[in-house]
Amino acid sequence: MKAENTDRPVVVMVDDDADWQTVVKGWLSERYEHFSLLDGNDLLEELAALEADLLILDVQMPGDDGFSVCRRLRADRRFDAMPIVFLTGRKEDADFLKNIDVGGTAFLTKPISRRRLLSVLRELLPDHVETLGAGD
Repeated sequence: MKAENTDRPVVVMVDDDADWQTVVKGWLSERYEHFSLLDGNDLLEELAALEADLLILDVQMPGDDGFSVCRRLRADRRFDAMPIVFLTGRKEDADFLKNIDVGGTAFLTKPISRRRLLSVLRELLPDHVETLGAGD
């Protein structure tokens, strides 16, 4: 069930901050189908149902942290190649290294600009760039 029968890439974001989710949804809404989850509990089922193209994942969340969630996704062949972008307020070197260890595709820290986030998404979803246009 591809989200809303659209050709736009589907981005799922897991972050326990609903206000931040709203900000990012506004940034992405022109180019991407954006779906928000507040925790990673049912993430595998949601990603499969939405046919997600990319996941934005916070590190600190209720229940399993983002690193544990990423490790679970990488162990599931349905999601082993999906781009996973960590977007977090944590800036420690150990977190960046753990991102690499668990299979994260990119590690971005808050605060982040709209332009920077969109640039990273365009880079990670190159097949969709032509149809979406390059302008901000």
